Amino acid sequence: MTRRHALRSVLVLALAALAWWAWRSRETDDERAIRARIEALRNEINASTPDGLGTLAHAAQIGSYFTEDVTIELGEGTSAIHTRDTLMGIAARLQPRTAAFRLEVDDVSVDMVPGAPAADVLLTASFVRRSLSTGEESRDAREYSLVCQKEGNTWRIARVTAIDTLR
Repeated sequence: MTRRHALRSVLVLALAALAWWAWRSRETDDERAIRARIEALRNEINASTPDGLGTLAHAAQIGSYFTEDVTIELGEGTSAIHTRDTLMGIAARLQPRTAAFRLEVDDVSVDMVPGAPAADVLLTASFVRRSLSTGEESRDAREYSLVCQKEGNTWRIARVTAIDTLR
């Protein structure tokens, strides 16, 4: 490799690093906080919990990521879920059955609402189940639209709507 090629390579790498840094730093503190909050919710959902009171505590922890008057619409053929208390009750009842699943969140896009402590979020959520007998994974990926609101210093999800991608 000649000196000229080496200099070009270093220059290309430096420009790529600068572009990555500029792209990463364009995010506001609130956008980073929302992304971190969604990631923390994913981790909380994926955490295992003991039976009994641990299940209730885990459901309450999951509920803390949502506003008191949250609405969750999972799509055609399902009833909407209204209020954090209802969501926590569902989470507590489903905990033993959902332990076989893992939630992955990808393609998170945050769009801040101008002049309001709110944001519109689009993401892809994948529910992955591993078969104990074969070790194979099955994946159900869906797109969701979220409305997040800032309450005090904490971002919470106020609305979840499944996006019907195939019509």
